[in-house]
This record gives sequence, structure tokens and C-alpha cells, in this order.
Amino acid sequence: MHIVMNSNTRRYLLTVLALCMGLVTFAQSQTQARKWFAEGEYEKAKPVFAKLVKSNPKSGSLNYWYGVCLNETGEHDKALPYLKKAVDSDVENAYRYMGDYYLADGNYEEALDHYDTYLNKVDPTDTMFVVYTRRAERAKHELKFYKRVEKVMFVDSIVVAKDKFLEAYMLGRECGRINNTHETLGGNTSTEGTAYRTEMNDKIYYSDADANGRMQLYMCYKMLDSWSKPTALNGLPEGDNNYPFLLADGVTIYFANNNPNGLGGYDLYVTRYNSDTDRYFMADNLGMPFNSPANDYMMVIDEVNNLGWFATDRNQPEGMVCIYTFLPSETKQYYNYKEDRFEDIRQAAQIASIAATQTDQEAVRKAQQALFRLGLQMQAEVKKNDFTFVIDDFTDYHSLDNFKCAEARQLYKDWVAKQETLKRLGEELEAMRERYTHSSSNDRKNMTNELLRLEQQYEQLETEVMGMPKAIRNLEINYIRNK
Repeated sequence: MHIVMNSNTRRYLLTVLALCMGLVTFAQSQTQARKWFAEGEYEKAKPVFAKLVKSNPKSGSLNYWYGVCLNETGEHDKALPYLKKAVDSDVENAYRYMGDYYLADGNYEEALDHYDTYLNKVDPTDTMFVVYTRRAERAKHELKFYKRVEKVMFVDSIVVAKDKFLEAYMLGRECGRINNTHETLGGNTSTEGTAYRTEMNDKIYYSDADANGRMQLYMCYKMLDSWSKPTALNGLPEGDNNYPFLLADGVTIYFANNNPNGLGGYDLYVTRYNSDTDRYFMADNLGMPFNSPANDYMMVIDEVNNLGWFATDRNQPEGMVCIYTFLPSETKQYYNYKEDRFEDIRQAAQIASIAATQTDQEAVRKAQQALFRLGLQMQAEVKKNDFTFVIDDFTDYHSLDNFKCAEARQLYKDWVAKQETLKRLGEELEAMRERYTHSSSNDRKNMTNELLRLEQQYEQLETEVMGMPKAIRNLEINYIRNK
């Protein structure tokens, strides 16, 4: 039988045929993309799902598959709107991916909401139930730290190689010295440990591996011509204890520990020595922003210059660390978790912006000046310059050639010479006092006038020497201003 079709009928049939072929192609594409998805071939599946979701943007399943592909190939932020659409369509696994996104972003309450929804949907016997129960617990643990974020003013930061990070600490001479344990003590000590030597060079606090291979803190003190046997610091947390630093009070010690009660990796702690029990009090975790899910360690406080430093590998490539400089505060202030914006708290906890923390510009300016002076001091020590003489807040001289004023240069040379004279006179005076103490009454009578003369001479010269630096500075500064 021969069927005659008019043009309208022919167009209709062609449209239906094309639609059917399109549906077949769509189904084939989706089947192949889902196969790649199941096999973890997200890079292959991604462009296919991109086309499919564009043709059907309301599909919860397509938004989920495409969002996961984006997420698994590193495009986390781009994945967010698609995963949100999948959650709006109540796609079960989308909740866990959204929870992971918020957890990585530090938004713990959102992470917990999505994890809880997912855990209420998934079978408790499923492996993922155990995995995400643990992640939810982690989110709760980290949220606890977010509810007590300290307000800290940061001055500066610098990224350095981890194997040389101690060189970035511009510690004043009055605060002792930090170095690695092996260079400080030598022998069979660990190269991974760090050591703190007090200003008086009478004690060393250091970390070294114990019999179980865990890093622990030890102390030894200076005897007449040797060091005492090391003793372990009692009362510190379980886990590795490393990176010690002792405050000038001799009892407060900062260190890092990696026990699981922290935020992750090494966390910074502080404790104080209890002389009654010969143990340290329970250590306090310093919390955010000093600690993070990454490694945070080597807290150093320069109480003389009111500066602090600590190291962290958060957001850093392998082998690199960031050294932050901050202003220590005796009176700690914290963000109000209920009243302050969470985004402000999150930014502060993660040190997203140093400038945003600088609420007192005058304090920051003074800290920057102190930091500058310490930097010059370190440069002078490294270069082994002749001397360091402070002219003003921004200028130190390290050789006679630095002086612009000839009179100031000569006065500096006179000052150095008189310091040597004062030193010799002091030694002579001390020796005479010693002889006077052990002499007979008659000999003392003969020595009295000479002793008084030396003491008077020493006091006059000492007064003169103490006043010369100011005169040298004034001469140099006035010369430069008037030149």
C-alpha cells in the first residue's frame, strides 16, 4: 500500500524521529557518564554532565553528579551551586559533600547541619555512616575552638623554608637564644628537636626523642665547667612535645604538642612550673588564631620589645612555613560567638588579613619600629660588624664610616676608649676592695685614701661614659638636619 504524505506530516515525523534519537543519545551519554562517575573517572564524566545539566538544570541527580565531578577535580567553589541544588532536591549523598565543603571552609555549624541530615538518611551499617560520624565529631570539636577566638593584633608575616625557619625569629638578646637541639647539645640528640638557652646561659630547655621515639622536653643546667644530666619535664600532655620557649619569669613555658585533643597536627600550649610538686600544671591550648588544623609551633615572646612570633604551615606548600609576628597582650580579649558576625570570627581565626587585625595603629607602629631595630641588630651580628650604635628609632650605625659628623665620630672613639678605661679601673677597684677585706687594720688605714680616690675616679668616669651616647646622637642628628 502506498502512503502519500503531505509536507506537514513529513515534518512532524522527522521531528518525532529526531526527538527519539536525541533521547537515545541523551540516555547513552548519561549512562556512559555515570559509568565513569562510578569508576572515579570524574575528569571524563565532567564535560558530559556539564552538557546534560545545561539541558535539564532542575534535575537534582544531574546537579549532584556534575557538582561532585567539579568538586573531585579541584573546582570546589564552582561545585557549590550545583551541590546546593542537589540538596534542595534531597539527594542523599549531596549532604555529605556539602558538609565537607563547609568543614574545609571553617563553617562548622553549616557542616554539622549537613552531616546530621546525611547521617539521619544513611543506613547505620553503611561504611560511610562511620566515616561521617567521625567527621561530624571533628566539626563539633573544632566548633568548640571557634567559640573562643582571641583578638590578636598581627604586625607582619614572612614565608621561609622550614629547615631554616628559626633564623626568621628576630629575638632580642635579653630573651635568650633558640636553635635546633643537635647544634645546641650535639652528640646523639635529635636534629628534629629545638632548644632554648636562657639569657644567662645557665639553663637549656630542649626536645629530643625518648626511648619510644616520641619527642619530649628536657632541661639541664650549667654547673662549674659542664652541664647537668637532663631531666624530663613532668606533667606535659601525651604525644610529641617539642619547640620549648621559657619566659623571663623562669616558670612559664610555651611548647607544641600533637595530641588528638588539639585542632590538628602540632598545637601551641602554655603551662607553668609548680615548685611544690616538681611538675607542670595542666597545659592550656592557646586556641585560635594561634592554632589551626595544620601544624602550629615555636611560640616565642620577647617581653622587652613586646613582640611575639609563631610558625605555622597552614596554607603553605610542602617544605615552607609562615612566621607570624604579633603583639602579645596581658589582658586577653575574645570574639563574642553569639553577637559577632561568624564571618568576622572565621577571618580572624584563619588570619585572613593582617591589616584587619591592626585596630591600634600607634601600637603597630611601635612594634614595627622595634622589629626594624631587631632586624638591624641581627644583620649586624650576621655580618660581624664592628659595633651597633643606635642613632634613632630607624637608624643604627655599625662602623665609624657610618658617621656623617666628624665631631660625633671622634666623640664615639673617645667613648669607646673611656669604656675600656672604666673597665680596667673597675677591675683595679675590685682587686683593691678584695685586698682591703683581707688586710690588717694598719694596712687598711694606709689603703683607705687610695681606695676612696679610685672609687671617686670610677664614679666620675662612669657618669661621663653614661652621658656620652646621648651627646654623640645629638651631634650626629643635628649635623644631618643642618646639612
